[in-house]
Amino acid sequence: MLAAAPGPVAPPVGSWRSGRGTLVARRSGERTVLATARAVSPLRFVRPTFAGTSCAAACLVTFGGGLVDGDAVDVDLEVEAGATLVVFTQSSTKVFRGASRQSLRAKVEGTLVLLPDPVAAFADARYTQRLDVELVRDGACVLLDGFTSGRAAFGERWAMSGLDLRTRITHDERAVVVDALHLDAADGPIAERTGRFDAFATLIAVGRGAAPVASAIQREPVAPPSPDLVVAASPLPRADALGLPGAIVRVAASSPARAMFAVRSRLRNLPDIDGVDPFGSRY
Repeated sequence: MLAAAPGPVAPPVGSWRSGRGTLVARRSGERTVLATARAVSPLRFVRPTFAGTSCAAACLVTFGGGLVDGDAVDVDLEVEAGATLVVFTQSSTKVFRGASRQSLRAKVEGTLVLLPDPVAAFADARYTQRLDVELVRDGACVLLDGFTSGRAAFGERWAMSGLDLRTRITHDERAVVVDALHLDAADGPIAERTGRFDAFATLIAVGRGAAPVASAIQREPVAPPSPDLVVAASPLPRADALGLPGAIVRVAASSPARAMFAVRSRLRNLPDIDGVDPFGSRY
């Protein structure tokens, strides 16, 4: 039997190319403004404006169209009381061959809406992602996390070496959500575990400021499972124990477009962001 070729390993300590960014959203009169917006290559922020909305928005962009071996992106967010910040990406985060990682840490007293496009890890890529959100007092968040099979049209379907994803949400230092996924080709072909699906997405809403989305997650009709789409929604028991609205929906779909359509139908009636739809021109 032929031995499998070794996959990419993480670069040695000190050799990561670090891109760092900081955003601070602050209430100013009837609007939210970005009091701080700093980024270091390969990361940069684009600050679009949307008519008819009072939130602040930031689009995360990486130079070169994606992450290459040794790239590390770290983003720190602060959303002050009364502020609403929407963060999204220009397109899917493309992860090329080699090891790369991204982390986002947020302290939220207002409302954070994090809506990145799905991650697309290509052949022989190993990608690590950490999302850590600390809700304080009346803080609320809506978080989207998704990933696809890569470049299926080019024969690279679930050909990545590994995905290591973790999302953690706390409220006043008490854990509300810890959601993790680890897929490693060393444990067997990833495609065998993902089956017929080419895209997965998870949408989480926690806190009073995110109550409309938490409600939409649970009330939106769920069609019977089909070969193209499976949707599972539920409340969050730990949020309920803290007296907070909270819900999660998981989506498995045969294409990124189907997965994102299921997610968008549940992003309804959130105050201050009705005019913001970062997916409108792409899905």
